[in-house]
Amino acid sequence: MKSERTTMLGFGDSILKNIVVNKTNDNYRYVVSDFDISEHLFRQMNIHVVNYGKMGCTISIGEQIVESHLSDIKPKSIALLEYGGNDSNYNWIDIAREPEVDHTPITPLKNFSETYKKIINEISNTGSIPIVLSLPPIDSERCYQYLTRKMNDNQKKNVKHWLNNNISTINYGHELYNLETLKIAQQMLVPWIDITSIFLSHRNYTDYICDDGLHPNAKGQELIANAIIKKLRVAV
Repeated sequence: MKSERTTMLGFGDSILKNIVVNKTNDNYRYVVSDFDISEHLFRQMNIHVVNYGKMGCTISIGEQIVESHLSDIKPKSIALLEYGGNDSNYNWIDIAREPEVDHTPITPLKNFSETYKKIINEISNTGSIPIVLSLPPIDSERCYQYLTRKMNDNQKKNVKHWLNNNISTINYGHELYNLETLKIAQQMLVPWIDITSIFLSHRNYTDYICDDGLHPNAKGQELIANAIIKKLRVAV
């Protein structure tokens, strides 16, 4: 990448927004990370980041945000896209209530893929460069504890039953959507940044995940930022 200043617009969820989760006793608290991905990109590559990330954002909400900012997306800028974590999640209260039912994710996979491709097309039509980010891995055990933190024993039992009494099953849906981000990038012929492998290359990758088992912590966000920098230096 050339040394002149480059503009990047970030569209995604709380991971892109530098949100981390701290646990005190049984209380989980969302806070802004000590590590700022946008600041790191500016220092390392002179990239000015405009972050439109939104906590809890799904692909459908992301579509609305992107479309509301299309006039802000300039030719030759970079649009970093990070979606899938919230889309692949479930309504766990419904699962606890009806563990025998075949529940579906918040965003069905087909809808996720179609909407993601639409977003990429809209951004490409502005002359900007869309880049898709993969999902960081999750820690199923901590994730289960977080998702069921307000449930009674019977509800927790029902959730485990729905997971076939195997808590690691929580990861299956997450990985399905993660793989879909790669398929989407390949089909749309846009760059894809694999941050998943960056985490998994560490034997104790959970050291880079927050107490909720879902969000990268400050060290994990630094891994993400460095993966973005590495990709930009060769792909843009």
